[in-house]
Amino acid sequence: MALNFKVFETKDIAARYAADVVRKQFNSDSTSVVGVHLEAEQTSFFDELLDDVKKNPVNFSQIHILDFDGKEDYYTELGVPAKQVLKTDVGSDVEAFIKEKVNTDKKKNKLMLDVVTLTEDSRTGLDYDQAIHPAREVIVLVTGKEKAKAVSQLYQEPANGSVESAKLKQHRMVTVVLDNEAAQGLPEDVRSYFSIQFS
Repeated sequence: MALNFKVFETKDIAARYAADVVRKQFNSDSTSVVGVHLEAEQTSFFDELLDDVKKNPVNFSQIHILDFDGKEDYYTELGVPAKQVLKTDVGSDVEAFIKEKVNTDKKKNKLMLDVVTLTEDSRTGLDYDQAIHPAREVIVLVTGKEKAKAVSQLYQEPANGSVESAKLKQHRMVTVVLDNEAAQGLPEDVRSYFSIQFS
């Protein structure tokens, strides 16, 4: 599958865009299960999401968060009930975990969205088959010039290659959200094609 890239001028705008996608997911499906693993990313994503939710209130009564980063206090401040912030081990089989821990009115109980990043050596930090593949949609937020090489590896490596992040190409719906610095890892024509304005 093709990866969809979005390139933004600054890391804060990239983070704002990613946060907006997450907030819209919350609003469009009040029983969403969303996984977040951004430990390896220096980002304003969490501040942006808090601001977005203040401007566009969300009914969190049945939303569940798979918290891979140990940020329960943040999610409860956001408005998610503490019992629905599920501390999740990076090695977890998320489908089995969700089946055991999540119970909503709609009984869909599927991982709707994963928000992840890349390390400098182009890893997501999650097992693709167990924690990423089950998600309906994946957002990969990657910023900073130190991540340009990781982006280059993601772009160039085949899906079955040796670079861990290249497995993301097996997924049907992945958006890679970059700032201009991380996007230096893309060929110039690709970078300019995917550069967009967002405020």
